[in-house]
Amino acid sequence: MTATNSPFSFPDARSKDQRRVNNRMPMGSWHGLVFLIVATFVATPAPLVLADETEILVGHSAAGQLKVDPGFTQPLELEVSIFPGISGYATGLLGMHSSDLDEPGNDFFKLSTAANLRFILLAKDPGMEVWNETGSGYMGIGETFLVGQPPFDTHPIWNLVAGPPGTAYSLTLKLRDLNGVYQESAPFLLSFTPVQIRHQINIRQEGPLLATLTWTTNAPGWTLESATSVAAVNWDGVTNVPGIVGTNFSLSISNVSTQKFFRLHKP
Repeated sequence: MTATNSPFSFPDARSKDQRRVNNRMPMGSWHGLVFLIVATFVATPAPLVLADETEILVGHSAAGQLKVDPGFTQPLELEVSIFPGISGYATGLLGMHSSDLDEPGNDFFKLSTAANLRFILLAKDPGMEVWNETGSGYMGIGETFLVGQPPFDTHPIWNLVAGPPGTAYSLTLKLRDLNGVYQESAPFLLSFTPVQIRHQINIRQEGPLLATLTWTTNAPGWTLESATSVAAVNWDGVTNVPGIVGTNFSLSISNVSTQKFFRLHKP
């Protein structure tokens, strides 16, 4: 049986569906005298990073030193936190998993059940945190987290409190065997970045000369802008004040003689 030593328990990360990223820009049209294209927009585009596997394999070398093999592309994108009381971006799906196989070609071997591991937090970038094993707060530098005896599948909560998409934030860790079966691992780095948030604008035709734009109120700091070309360098802020209907902003747009494009922009 696989041991899970975190207060936040998840099934084996390998059984989780990988994140799906939709790169298409949602569009809508209004067939009056003006044709409107509504598209979501991210202020500073950056390459999206997908996790191939959200697990960190743990084994040892032939010389008896603990080794890790992060099975994902770094930096790993963090989604907006779904955990009560944990702000920013967070995941519990990234876990430390004891290797099931020996890989002599990579000098990587599965662990003895006689070992008992902890990881130590050596350094962290400002804003990047990992929660302690009781879930009562952030780990401090030099603090340890119980990983357990093999086989294990341990999932801490990795938490980026704040930061712009496209910027990497790192933690430096190392592994220690409390029972002395293996030597400490070399320090290793885990890097994370916030997911790029895209807010969709919806358009609904209300009549021959009128349309309504709606977008979520859960978009603080984002402003509605317009331009006569989707490739425009300069976009103008829409000064009309939207109303609120349910959980959406709502703004009526009168028909004009030229086409317009709209976007949500966060400076």
